[in-house]
Amino acid sequence: MAVARHVGTATLAGSLTGIVVGGLLGRVVMRVSGFTAGPGLVGSFTANGNRVGEITFAGTAAIVIFVGLPAGLVGGVLYAIAEPWLGKSRPWHGVAYGAGLLVAAGFTVIDPANLDFQRFGSAPLNIAMFAALFICFGVGVAWLFDRLRGLLARSGPLARGVEGVAFLALIPGVIAMILVPVLLAGLDDPVFPIALAISLVDATIARWRALPLPIGYAALAPLAATMVLGAVRTISAVPLILAGF
Repeated sequence: MAVARHVGTATLAGSLTGIVVGGLLGRVVMRVSGFTAGPGLVGSFTANGNRVGEITFAGTAAIVIFVGLPAGLVGGVLYAIAEPWLGKSRPWHGVAYGAGLLVAAGFTVIDPANLDFQRFGSAPLNIAMFAALFICFGVGVAWLFDRLRGLLARSGPLARGVEGVAFLALIPGVIAMILVPVLLAGLDDPVFPIALAISLVDATIARWRALPLPIGYAALAPLAATMVLGAVRTISAVPLILAGF
């Protein structure tokens, strides 16, 4: 019951934060990038099919639903796993989590194959803005998770209602835990997602089963190796993007 409440609360916090940060704030970042591109590129299309200089409700809703919400859902589930390990980093646990996401998975967004980083606006500014989204998400999900957990510790109809929504959030959370590693493993380079999934499972079991610390830290070793692999890919992507600047 406690584990289900914990994961559900983190998933709910991640979903809401993903809508705001990955969806709405991400839309703002794209708008800034388009604005700095100059009038000569107004009307041209980005890699994902959006027209530069044009902000529509349908376009914003699509980013919120198909980008912000799924990313927030996955990020919330990952936060449920990481949160027990972040206690010593308080009050900077949100920044630490966001930085960890950036290091481990920044290459999924900061991608040299995405020529929009070079075509529209300033490549350094684009990299900085999209990198900042990871930090903002980490801070947001940590803050909201703490607020929701404090609310659930109380009694009353509001607390019961939030608890019900948190348990409902378990459904997409479980689906994400099952489908995301499977979908990512179908990529040309399946090593990263498979290693990440294995290491997360190891770390979760070690923490929630209250195993001795040496065993817990040993379980984190694959996760550390995965983060190093992700960091190498993320860091190596930056000079490739800047090379065309």
